[in-house]
Amino acid sequence: MNLTRNNKETGTALVVVISIMATLAVLVYTAAEYTATINRLVVRSNTLENAITVGDASTEIMFSYWREVCRTNTNYPAPTSWFQNLPLPTQSQFPNIPNFSATAGASSAAYTVSNCKVVAVDPELNPIDSNVTPPPGIGQNNDSATYNYVASADVTLPLQNGNMVAKVRRVFQKQQLSPWNYAIFYVDPLEIQPGPTLNVTGWVHTNSDLFTGHNTLHFLDKVTYASDWTTGFKPGDPRAVGGSAPETPTTPSWLSNLPPALDIAHQPFGLDSTRIFNTSDSNPNNDSYRELIQPPVAGYTDPLAGQRYYDQAGVRILVDNSNNVTIKNASDVTVTGSSTNADLKLYQAFSSAISTNQTIQDYREQANIRLVTLNVATVVSKINDGTLQNFNGIIYITDTSAAVNGVGAKRGVRIKNGTVLPTGGLTIVSNNPVYVQGDYNTGGNPPSNSGNPSTPQVSPYTRQSSAIIGDAVNILSNAWNDANSNSGLGSRIASNTTVNAAILGGIVPSANNIYSGGAENFPRFLEDWSNKTLTYYGSMVELYVSQQSIGTWGKSNVYSPPTRQWYFDTNFRVIPPPGTLMVYSYVKGKWSIVQ
Repeated sequence: MNLTRNNKETGTALVVVISIMATLAVLVYTAAEYTATINRLVVRSNTLENAITVGDASTEIMFSYWREVCRTNTNYPAPTSWFQNLPLPTQSQFPNIPNFSATAGASSAAYTVSNCKVVAVDPELNPIDSNVTPPPGIGQNNDSATYNYVASADVTLPLQNGNMVAKVRRVFQKQQLSPWNYAIFYVDPLEIQPGPTLNVTGWVHTNSDLFTGHNTLHFLDKVTYASDWTTGFKPGDPRAVGGSAPETPTTPSWLSNLPPALDIAHQPFGLDSTRIFNTSDSNPNNDSYRELIQPPVAGYTDPLAGQRYYDQAGVRILVDNSNNVTIKNASDVTVTGSSTNADLKLYQAFSSAISTNQTIQDYREQANIRLVTLNVATVVSKINDGTLQNFNGIIYITDTSAAVNGVGAKRGVRIKNGTVLPTGGLTIVSNNPVYVQGDYNTGGNPPSNSGNPSTPQVSPYTRQSSAIIGDAVNILSNAWNDANSNSGLGSRIASNTTVNAAILGGIVPSANNIYSGGAENFPRFLEDWSNKTLTYYGSMVELYVSQQSIGTWGKSNVYSPPTRQWYFDTNFRVIPPPGTLMVYSYVKGKWSIVQ
């Protein structure tokens, strides 16, 4: 027998088996180690994802409180010190994170969100002193600015061998913009339903719903809405579904790259109307944005203190039920013929520019309107000859005996002879409806009155940045005659007229099968404008429902519409009308992770 050969074969087989077993052991170990590594990576990745989710949620919570502080305090940018006591996230907000806690300072404990804060920063996102308001972006001005803040949340979650820390950062922006940057800006639902062709050349925005149902409407710039957009008619309009005269809507046109789009609300004064206004309490100063044109009532808190045009005005002219005129200076001190120095000059300038107790028939209101008339030319002459030095260009004028919501006498303010405005512009404000008579801010009778919209003023006059603000704004043509106001529409024939001014006024909303008139009738009319042109350069802003001019649109014998040559005045984006009127939006940037 050859035992030596067999022993060698057996030994070789054993080596092979051992080698195979060793290889298998290595493979098993490698697989196990790979699986463990994958598990650790998965756990780490999941933990990081959880940490980022918690951090992002924490900055969302801080954003809500940061925005609330901004909205309920002021329209100005706020220093970091305002946000040092923001409520921190709580366990109930993170039910799936055990033993959750949050601190304002640094912490290394597990399940902790620390370093929770909102810090004011400069345009390059560098922190600034806690008591300093952030500066606007580079190259921006007080009328169009962005103020930056950075929210932080350091999230610590446990791992098997230590903790995972995710440092989440998010930029908050308070964006400030004058509503005069828009061709049309509405707080309430915006209806634009023109019959004839209407071209809208500037931005359009509503903080509510947008309704467009006519293909004669052409948007030539950005259009945004904060709620919804309907190609159709607002409920209450007789043309809406269920209305008395339903109509099949057609789609307006817009630029191919700028369809109407959802946007955030732009809050006037940066304040939340749902928080600062209350019509059911005893405070007469906090009912609506219409407070902007009303004098404040003493003895009550005023959320719009300093922002009202009454507060901003360089002169305040008040007419009572007996047509007595009171003139006050910017400090709310009554001036008379016995005043001295600047107060005497203020009194002389405006007492000579005011006439009272004139009456016209307003067929939309179906009532006689007693007017107080401001001769703008007289005021301008006093500014130009130096009588009114350092005048800020804001005139507040109102008849305090006017009816509210249809109860009482009908009053109004008329603006005449306003073809030439002072350098720097003019803002005229009233709590009453305002009637603008004739060419305004044109330098004379401009060529545009013959249908040439490229020249809305007479050379070499430069149109000034101006605004007309009231309960409602009516435009009376160059041909208006008070004596004919009580006659039929056939006796009230308009002539071509040009108005270069921003308009802020109220509306009567669509309801009960009566159309509001829409933005195309935001400036109101009382004449037969058939085959006549209204050339308008400006910006139209709606912040409230009218309380004095409450007559509904659509009655007979009121007006026939003009040919509308309407243009947004791009000059407002550089120089807005005198006075401060801002809207604000609050924006969250994308979150990021820092090392």
